[in-house]
Amino acid sequence: MLPFQVITSNADLLAFCEQARQAPYLALDTEFVRTRTYYARLGLVQVRAGEQMVLIDPVAGIDLEPFWQLLKDPNVHVVIHAGGEDYEILAQNMGQIPTHIFDTQIAAAFAGIGDAMGYAAMVKHYYDVELDKSQSRTDWLQRPLAAEQLDYAAADVFYLHDIYPRLRAELNAEKLALVEAESALQVAKRAQTTPPMWLYLFFGNAWQCDPQQLAVLRELMVWRLDRAQKSDIPLGFVAKDHTLLELARRMPQNMGHLRGITDLSPVTIRYAGDSLLAAVRTGQASTDLPKQMERLTDMRGYKPVFNAIKQQVAALAKTLQVEPGMIASRRQINDVIHWEWQIPEQAKSDLSPPDLYTDWRGAKLKTSLEAIFKRDR
Repeated sequence: MLPFQVITSNADLLAFCEQARQAPYLALDTEFVRTRTYYARLGLVQVRAGEQMVLIDPVAGIDLEPFWQLLKDPNVHVVIHAGGEDYEILAQNMGQIPTHIFDTQIAAAFAGIGDAMGYAAMVKHYYDVELDKSQSRTDWLQRPLAAEQLDYAAADVFYLHDIYPRLRAELNAEKLALVEAESALQVAKRAQTTPPMWLYLFFGNAWQCDPQQLAVLRELMVWRLDRAQKSDIPLGFVAKDHTLLELARRMPQNMGHLRGITDLSPVTIRYAGDSLLAAVRTGQASTDLPKQMERLTDMRGYKPVFNAIKQQVAALAKTLQVEPGMIASRRQINDVIHWEWQIPEQAKSDLSPPDLYTDWRGAKLKTSLEAIFKRDR
């Protein structure tokens, strides 16, 4: 493995960024901690540009703006493996996500190497090297970082940099275009947020509530998100999903009632009990009651519509010579049915359409899928 430089000064970071701008592409990874906070804490940024490999230490207090500007440059191409959480923390820190991204996990799936392939498995496939996974759950905010932690982090971009051209060469022009489109879509999805007032539409057990309880659940989900963001604590630390459901269905009216709610934290009751009760009262007083929801799989016509969509997906997969799962998962099919049958029209203008209606999937599937709903519903 190449030697790497740990960057802890502004001068070294600026010098690296100037050199990296000349590289044809960058291999990028991040390490972060997100155990007791709503927002992830960036612990390390690993980058390889050509023969130069660096570990940028944000905990050292350096100004990362030159690096963020490097990633914002549309001429800088970035290679990431399974970048979902990386995209989120990049957006959080730099205000946007790089636009020219190639995700090697997506590429491996389109190349037929493996679906949802982990980085260690990909390295094993290309180099027959077993990566040390012992540091995967390390505390990346602690200092100093041990030598084995730094080696582990550097390996994440060392092999990634060299795998990229080999993996890219395995894709024909059509599949390469799909990989780039899917990478861009995943980046865009991480930048999207659901307006708080519509969060209840995506709550798994919302079908258990009547319209009045749904109105309360709607307010409770807004309340929980606001509390988590302002206090920088995970949503589950404020109230778990099953607790929110119980609150919505029982509609507590005072502190005594709150103490009888399953798994509602005494800390939440003490410090946010008043605002929680206010959210319940707001929901109870609402005259704009949501429409009753049903469990999707129990809805009339669900199975034939699901199967009809699945057939369209299979036909497209055969045409593109990829596995059907690359076109649509069960969840993605259900998302379309949910959108058509349960999302109110006034919400659709505020929400992002389901995957099968957007981007490259939408271009190939949307017309035929809409025809299914016109025929079967």
